[in-house]
Amino acid sequence: MDNPTHTYALLDCSQHDHAWRELSARFPDAQWRSLFDGTPEEHLTAAAPLLIAAPREHEALIKWLAQLEQAAPSVSWITSPYTLPVLAPMLTRRLNCEIDDGQLVVLRFYDPRILLGLPSALDAQQKRYFFAPVSAWSALEPRRRQRYSIDIAPATPADIARYAFAPISLTLAQRDQLMYFDIENLYESIVRHWEETCPDDIAGIKRGMLREAAIAAVSRASGYGITDPSAQHLFAGLMMTVSPSFDDNAMVKAHLSNPDVPQAERLSRMIAQLPEQAWEQIVRTKRYDALFELAPGQTGAQL
Repeated sequence: MDNPTHTYALLDCSQHDHAWRELSARFPDAQWRSLFDGTPEEHLTAAAPLLIAAPREHEALIKWLAQLEQAAPSVSWITSPYTLPVLAPMLTRRLNCEIDDGQLVVLRFYDPRILLGLPSALDAQQKRYFFAPVSAWSALEPRRRQRYSIDIAPATPADIARYAFAPISLTLAQRDQLMYFDIENLYESIVRHWEETCPDDIAGIKRGMLREAAIAAVSRASGYGITDPSAQHLFAGLMMTVSPSFDDNAMVKAHLSNPDVPQAERLSRMIAQLPEQAWEQIVRTKRYDALFELAPGQTGAQL
């Protein structure tokens, strides 16, 4: 016999002024748990992430949650074999996250924008552990208005044991990946960086065109397999301050495509190792039209 499944909505009440009050008033029979229960933020129920049982037959509740989802990034949908009293504390444990050699912070996975970035930010073991309590998890990506489902890989006992007593630890690169999951944030960050660090190089270029150049920079970097946001920032900086076509150079291409070097380190290693003559040739042969060239096969912004 198949194990029973339960359906839930995870609601970030901090995105709506009266969500908790309205939930209690309109749906007094609804079953829910605050993920802040048992934490120092336990008293903040009105701004807490609430795990709400959302059985298919409770149509009015689901319709209300869908309206909140459309109004602000605040709702994700979960299927799990676990009952509400069991699943809620399991998710609460996953709020704890370690950064900077032991500093504990809250991992705000109840924000759909963070949740959808987790699968690509976590390493394989972290991902298997984190999503172990659920069989399906989906959310609406707010900018594209598309729903995405997370690919859930079965966790092993070793995965569970690894984080049984210690929280997930995120590197700076993983935190950047989460911060820039919404690609528009990355484009905006690149443009702001140009404005702050090389105003003379972008003088006379309208902001809309700068955004197009940022899109091209991210696209071209991704074409070399460089997906680390910090490295993509560096790629964009070289495009703007050295040459828009700096990656036309054969030695540069070899560095950027080197499979033996981690993708996040290729640009910094290239800068350290490229001979002066190569830099001089890059400047002599610069093509300004390359400022808006995407990677082959790319036609615009990608998720």
